[in-house]
Amino acid sequence: MVIKEAARILFVDLKAEYESLRTEVNQAIQRVLESGNFILGQEVASFEKEFSSYLGTEYAVGVASGTDALTLSLKALDIKETEGVIIPANVYPTAFGVSLSGVQLQLADVNPSNLNLSIDSIKNAIRPNTRAIVVVHLYGNPAVVDEISEFAKGKGIYLVEDCAQAAGADFGQKKLGTFGDISCFSFYPTKNLGACGDGGMVVTNNEGLAQRVKSLRMYGETERYKSTEIGQNSRLDEIQAAILRAKLPYLDRFNAKRKILAKLYIDLLRDMPIRVANHKRVCESVHHLFPIIVEKRDELQEFLKANDIAVGVHYPVCVHETPAFENLGYANGDFPVSELASRHILSLPMYQNLTFEEVERVCCKIEQFFK
Repeated sequence: MVIKEAARILFVDLKAEYESLRTEVNQAIQRVLESGNFILGQEVASFEKEFSSYLGTEYAVGVASGTDALTLSLKALDIKETEGVIIPANVYPTAFGVSLSGVQLQLADVNPSNLNLSIDSIKNAIRPNTRAIVVVHLYGNPAVVDEISEFAKGKGIYLVEDCAQAAGADFGQKKLGTFGDISCFSFYPTKNLGACGDGGMVVTNNEGLAQRVKSLRMYGETERYKSTEIGQNSRLDEIQAAILRAKLPYLDRFNAKRKILAKLYIDLLRDMPIRVANHKRVCESVHHLFPIIVEKRDELQEFLKANDIAVGVHYPVCVHETPAFENLGYANGDFPVSELASRHILSLPMYQNLTFEEVERVCCKIEQFFK
């Protein structure tokens, strides 16, 4: 009798997602190719309207990436090089988008329960020259954005939401991305709402900010070939916009599947010596990633890989530990929660095409590791 070996469990399966939406995606691409219009055409305009309607914001502006969304948002807010912006110390990618805007990075540690910013961590980081807070909804888990919003208003500083990992997530009766003065999304292919390339979006209820971002994404032009400031070439292209339009109607369904998978993980891992970040608010998270905190992270990672289970680490270094940001002047030990998490965090497979059987197999192997 020949026993069939179990297939490798991928960390994310973009091919399976494409296969599930093959007709819709192919039709979207064909529609653009036949139109002959590839940059800032009807697909981008339509997706901007559809995405802002989905969130409940007045304006949405498509840009080239989530990184550019952060950079252009902070430029639109007119934050100067001498002024500071608070970001979490544990979110490596966010630091680059913020830094490219020219502002001063001010790092804050995170809450150990969900690894997001808290009011206390912000209070410890705020300085006289702080002009904005970038709250990141890491892993798809909402930060306490209502409290942070009220705090920012009380201090007279801007709130920017980084929703790169949280498309479709709710906080109370509102979508994430609707609390900030301006908010940013990424459509990198692995995101909950992912393109087939790079893409990003800036959303706001402020018409002036929306118009400023539109100008900045196109060389700072207020009209063709009339640039009133130094802008960028940062445009969401028509093909990506068309693909995202095809996927947007499925976002809530796909997020619902992620929530079911997350609950299964939590149930199966309950009696093991690990901790799941933010599991008490599982109903609100959209689980872009499913991170666990485990003492022997590196050993478990190698064990799972040896058993054909792909995992990831998000993120293995904090911002201040990265050579590019050594000039910030922070030292090891300044952000103990973030630093501890970077040594012990491990992301398990999580995507809407993951099967219940695959989740059970992952958890079974983790149980074997601890035995």
